[in-house]
Formats: sequence, structure tokens, C-alpha cells
Amino acid sequence: MLKLLQEETPKATWIVKDNKKSLLSGCKPVTLPLSKEDTLVMKKMIDWVRVSQDEKLNTDKELTEAIGIAAPQIGANLNMYYILLPILNEKTDKVTYFEHALINPKISGKSKQIAALKPGEACLSVDKKHEGLVPRSYKIHVSGYDFLKKKHVSLIVRGYEAIVFQHEQDHLEKKIYYHHINKKDPWFKKEDWIII
Repeated sequence: MLKLLQEETPKATWIVKDNKKSLLSGCKPVTLPLSKEDTLVMKKMIDWVRVSQDEKLNTDKELTEAIGIAAPQIGANLNMYYILLPILNEKTDKVTYFEHALINPKISGKSKQIAALKPGEACLSVDKKHEGLVPRSYKIHVSGYDFLKKKHVSLIVRGYEAIVFQHEQDHLEKKIYYHHINKKDPWFKKEDWIII
């Protein structure tokens, strides 16, 4: 059984929706080592995503299954986010996890190659469906202090993983995925885009 990192059971009501100004008011850098308050925010984000993916703990599906969450989404305008991507090895049928809890993350390099998710993107903070392709860089360089690994990390990620990082980074930079959708032609794509 999954052990929570903090005392409160995650609830759907923790999520700040896109009709609240605070979601887009920007984030402040986080001082290391983390204060008790900032540590609690990070632990709440980790617990929220982990519980949302755990069928035994999220039995009533109160929590929408998530692969990432940013601090503004739980009401804390801090430069932090958490990503948990289950990756299935089709040969062995085993699941491994790509997991990072980044503090003061920065995307310092982006490829010119554009990628987008075929069905579009979704977000815990967005109830209304915004259809369309969200153009993202196919490959990025992201760095920050990893709360779980207790050290500074520097990552080069591609494809789906890169899209997830950019989605969460947007929350720290006063953006939501639908701000990137072409307003005149939501499904617009160039021939050289990689559709995932």
C-alpha cells in the first residue's frame, strides 16, 4: 500500500481551476533548503499524483488520473512541479516509472522540431474541453533541483516526456496548454510536425 508523504488524503477540491486568477498570476523562485511550508506543498503534489494513479486508493475515482501537477494547481504560486509517468516495457510487461519532483526548473534548450499529441492535451485545472493540437518542442533540456533525488538534475527528454515537462512548465509561466492552440484552425499542423 502506498504511504502518503503528508497527513491529508488528496481531494479533488485541492485543484485550482482556470477560472481563478491565482492560477495565472506567476510563480516565485523557491529557496533551498525548502521551508516546512514549501516541503508540504511538494509532498501534497506528489501524493495527489501517486494516489490518482493508484486503483486501490482512488477506488471511487474522485481524483482524475494525472501524470503531472504544478504548485499553482494546488494554490501555491511556487516554482515547483511533479511528474510521474508509468512506462510499460512491452517485452517484459513490467511497468517502470519516470519520476521527477523539480524545484526551480528551467528549460534551457528546445529543438526546432515540433511535436504534438494527436488527441490534444488536457489539464486537471481545466474542466471545459479545448480541442486542438498543442505545438511543443520535440526535445528539450530541463534542469532543476529534484526533491526526490536530493540533488540538481539536468535532463534531455524527447517526445511524450518533453511534452509533459513543457505542459507543467507552462503553469509556472502564466500559461495553460490551450493558449498554444491555433485559434483560427485548432487542428492546424505543419507537414514536418511529429504527431504522437
